[in-house]
Amino acid sequence: MKDTPDQHDPDWPRYPETILDFATTPPVQIDLREIPSDGAVAALRAGGLGEPFAIITAFDPRGENLSPAENEKRKRDLDKRLHAAGYRFEHVDCCSPDRSHCECSVAVLMPQEKAIDLARELEQVAIFWFDGRRFWILGALVETDPLMLPRSS
Repeated sequence: MKDTPDQHDPDWPRYPETILDFATTPPVQIDLREIPSDGAVAALRAGGLGEPFAIITAFDPRGENLSPAENEKRKRDLDKRLHAAGYRFEHVDCCSPDRSHCECSVAVLMPQEKAIDLARELEQVAIFWFDGRRFWILGALVETDPLMLPRSS
């Protein structure tokens, strides 16, 4: 029997409710419970995210809460790794709707398979993927069908 995503991370059911705060210029906010507006997609393009991209975090591997210091070190290491490899990326905070939980992440322009491989190395359950119009949740540590967001669409 296959593991289910919520066996790896009890927060899995809340992933589709994430609010994305991109540190682009200008800043962009996207609520994954809604289809991104044309204006939001245009703002992502203006901020350098005009091609499909992945959103990956180094925080809380396997859904296990780490200390703020451990998460910050993992974030710095990921930034250094992406920079050294020459990937274009922007920081993005992935937050619960009430902002009680946020994970510092990166929106990185890289092929989907490479993004999933990187997420697996970072021991992440899943990534967000933007195909140029819509966001998806794609499994990394777990095999699951791709989930197009918002869920009800």
